[in-house]
Amino acid sequence: MALNLKTIDLNLLVIFEAVYSTGNISNASERLNMSQPAVSNALTRLRQHVDDPLFTRATRGVVPTNKAHEMIEPIRAALGLIESQFEGEELDLSTYERSFRIAMVDSVELDLVPPVLKTITEHAPGVSMECFQITPDYAEDLRGGKLDLVCFSYPADTTDLVIEPCSPADVVAITRRDHPEIRRPLDLKTYGRLGHVALNRNFRRLAHVDKDFAANSFDRRIVYMVNKLWSMPAIVARTDLVGLLPRRFAEEIRDDFKIDIHEVPVPMSEQYSYLMWHVGNDRNPGHRWLREQMLKRIRTFRAEMGLDKAE
Repeated sequence: MALNLKTIDLNLLVIFEAVYSTGNISNASERLNMSQPAVSNALTRLRQHVDDPLFTRATRGVVPTNKAHEMIEPIRAALGLIESQFEGEELDLSTYERSFRIAMVDSVELDLVPPVLKTITEHAPGVSMECFQITPDYAEDLRGGKLDLVCFSYPADTTDLVIEPCSPADVVAITRRDHPEIRRPLDLKTYGRLGHVALNRNFRRLAHVDKDFAANSFDRRIVYMVNKLWSMPAIVARTDLVGLLPRRFAEEIRDDFKIDIHEVPVPMSEQYSYLMWHVGNDRNPGHRWLREQMLKRIRTFRAEMGLDKAE
């Protein structure tokens, strides 16, 4: 059935994109500041126009049909083109409403998010951020619109993501305070004898830690694997295991978890984190405003580390 643009409400396409991106009618309604029945009714109208169900119910939301997959990229391109025509207009933060979906590693969140939240509270009361646990598939989540921003290491080679370097981060070893088997400095023999807490395999493959250990013929005994950094100090503080954390993060939380910090007795590569978003969001005024707030904090952070001059 041919689609007659004269008879279609273009707002239906905005709603379709939100449901496709979030995979959930409830989340889409929050993102659009609409009621769930209104979103459902809009989808019903669009289904009638295209003669396709567009989404089918799933355990945790909805799944796009093949027709929906075919429609999403042209619709996103069209919506992006329309938005770009208004990009010169000043964003009215007092009335702007949007919920941004972000994912970032714990150590960066601690530094990056609080100053941004302060700005949102003071100047943009209609803006909120929802943080999701980062996964190795974050690039696909950015492409699919499930995430707006990601801050993490960047191992993939792709041209459809905008990549902004955040900062380098060296790693340190952490143990529970006054560990009975450790004499300062932490020596290689003791470090090898202790059991280790580490990130799970999916995350470790995105970093250089395992490669550095292999390059130096060091074989650590991993006793437990975690899927987020915040779990590591809590476990280390209650056991005789040793873990690895970014230095700045470890220094921030050492007193909260009663941990000691040691230099790693194995040469370690410097780790880097990056702020990333899909090119389709590059010119979106609201998206640009949020990432500028984050980049402002990143520039301050880099200046504090002596990497850049403060602006």
